[in-house]
Amino acid sequence: MKTHLFLLAILPFMISCTKPEKIDLSKLKLDEPLVNVVHFNDSLLVGIETVEYPFCLFAEVERSQEYTFEGIDLSKQKIMFQINSEKLKTDSISRFGGAHIDLKFVKNKNELTSNLRSFDAEDKIYGVRIAIEDPSLKSEILKKIKLKYGKGTKNPNTDNGLYWNVKKENKYIFFAPDYDRLIILNNTNLSKTCYWDIFNGLLDFGGCDNKKYMNGLVKNSTKPEDVKNKPVVKIDKNWNLNNLATGKSTEEDFLKSPASKNFERIEEINGSSGEMNQIVYQDEYHDFYFYFTANPKNPHNKKANRIKGYSLNDLKKVKISFENRLKAGMKFDEALKLLDKRTIAKTIKNEGELSFANYIIIKNGLYEVSLVFDENLLFSGMFVK
Repeated sequence: MKTHLFLLAILPFMISCTKPEKIDLSKLKLDEPLVNVVHFNDSLLVGIETVEYPFCLFAEVERSQEYTFEGIDLSKQKIMFQINSEKLKTDSISRFGGAHIDLKFVKNKNELTSNLRSFDAEDKIYGVRIAIEDPSLKSEILKKIKLKYGKGTKNPNTDNGLYWNVKKENKYIFFAPDYDRLIILNNTNLSKTCYWDIFNGLLDFGGCDNKKYMNGLVKNSTKPEDVKNKPVVKIDKNWNLNNLATGKSTEEDFLKSPASKNFERIEEINGSSGEMNQIVYQDEYHDFYFYFTANPKNPHNKKANRIKGYSLNDLKKVKISFENRLKAGMKFDEALKLLDKRTIAKTIKNEGELSFANYIIIKNGLYEVSLVFDENLLFSGMFVK
C-alpha cells in the first residue's frame, strides 16, 4: 500500500517535468493557429519583411530550440511563419528597394493578438520559411525532401533551385539553396498556376497569366489617379524637400513643418541587439516616407534625430515641383539632358549604365539622389539616402 501511495505522489511531478515535443515543421499542415507554433520565451518578432515576401505578415524567431525538420535540429536557424493579411496586398510596401523591415517584439498572447489585428491579419499560418546557410544542412534537408516527394522540378530562374507541387497535401515546396532558403506553403488559397518571390522568381505551373497574377498580389493598391489630398512637395536645387535639409534638419523640425501631416512614426529595431536602427515616418496612402537616424544615446530625443533621407515612390500621388525644372512624367532622355546642363548634377554616379538603366543616381555631397523611371522610361519616383 505504501508503494502505491509513493507512486501516486510522484506521478504529478513526473508529468510536470515531461518536456513538450519539438515542432517538426515538415509535418505541419500550415493552417495551424500562429499561437500554437510559436513560443513566447523565444525572441518573437512580428511585422513586415519585404526582403522575403512583401504581401503577407511575418512571425520570425531565430535560434529557437523548439523546431526540427524530419528530425533534423533547427536550433541554429531562423524560422519565419507567413500569415495572410489582405491589408498588405499593396505595392506601397514593396517599393522600398526590397529592403523594408518593420518587425516588432511580441512578448505574450495579448500582444500577438493586438499586432495581428493591426494588420487585419488572420490568426493562422499558411507558410513557413527556413533560413539555411550551412551546406551540409542544406544537403541533409534536401535528401529528406527527395526521399518523401521525389527529385522535384528544376527552377529555371536559379542555378540550383528545385520545387515540388504536392497536390495531395495542398503544398508548394521551394528549395532555394542559392539564397539559403527552404519555403513550404499551403497553396489552398494561392494561385494554382503561378508563384513568385524574390528568391525563386516567377514560376509557371501551367497556364500562368503573369499580369493577372501580379495584379492579384497588389489588389488593394490605390490607383494614383484615385488618390486624394495629395501633399504639396517642393524640391530645391540641393534636393532638399520643403526646406527640410537632409543630414541637418531634425525630427523636431519635421514635426513642426506642414510636411509632417498624415505621417505615422515607426521605430525599426535590430532583432538581435534590441537597439533602434532608424526612425521612419510613413504616409503609405501617398507612398511618401522620411527616414531619420536614431541618436544612440537617446533615440527619443527628437532634437537629436536627423533626417537621413526620404522617398517618393509614386510621383503621381503628390503635387511636386522642382527648382531645377525636372517634372514628374518627364522622359528619361529629357531628364538626362536637363541634368547635364545644370550644375546641380555635379556627378552622375551610374553614368556608365545609362544606356540600359531605368534610373539616374546623382552624387550630392554625402548623399545620393536616385531618380526612378517606369517601364515607359517616364520619371515616376525618387529617393534620397
